[in-house]
Amino acid sequence: HLKMGGEVGPYIVEDRRMMSRVKGDRIRITHIIEPGERVKGCCTCFNAPKLLPMLSYWFCCFDYPKRVINKLNSSKYIYVRENSIEFNTPEVRAANGLWFGSACCELSVKDKVTVIYFDDMHFSLVTDVTRPCNESKMFCFGGKGEKVQIDSRFCCGLLKRAPCAYVCIPSCFSEECCPCLVASHEIYVEDAQIAIQAINMARDDADDRLDKIQGSKSV
Repeated sequence: HLKMGGEVGPYIVEDRRMMSRVKGDRIRITHIIEPGERVKGCCTCFNAPKLLPMLSYWFCCFDYPKRVINKLNSSKYIYVRENSIEFNTPEVRAANGLWFGSACCELSVKDKVTVIYFDDMHFSLVTDVTRPCNESKMFCFGGKGEKVQIDSRFCCGLLKRAPCAYVCIPSCFSEECCPCLVASHEIYVEDAQIAIQAINMARDDADDRLDKIQGSKSV
């Protein structure tokens, strides 16, 4: 039980050490990674008006209303924690309404929070999969920044493990192409190399830190 107002010791999970924490009442954030900046392409010249936000779906020259874009950017975060990584990749959806549960002329931002622990069976490789000539393509077609991928591969890196057992797919398949079959996670960041370094550093330090915590508890 946690004691209010007093010093709380480490929280140790014997059967899954990566769930342990330095302090029992909190999870420490070791790094904050800057999310990728959403950029609209050169063909997107206007923001849809507040009363007609659906223009952003019908015409490529219209972007979401500024209010929706501001909320979308403000909702993004990437936290590297002492035993895991947590990130929010919000999505723009139709707001709640009466037309089959959704609104006809209003958009909203829906959070999509993901937490991956460092000992997850599908967390074995962190790679930079940013598309070639990314800056030029972002200028022409828009984009979300540089892309980092977390997955688990085998057969000399040619195949990826899928969410279900006894299923695999080629490594060239991305989460966007077949989200039901790919067990990888794709994160858009400002600088892919800095993000990879921070994630790998936190993951390497996690086991050492847990060994020290467990050793101090047993003394």
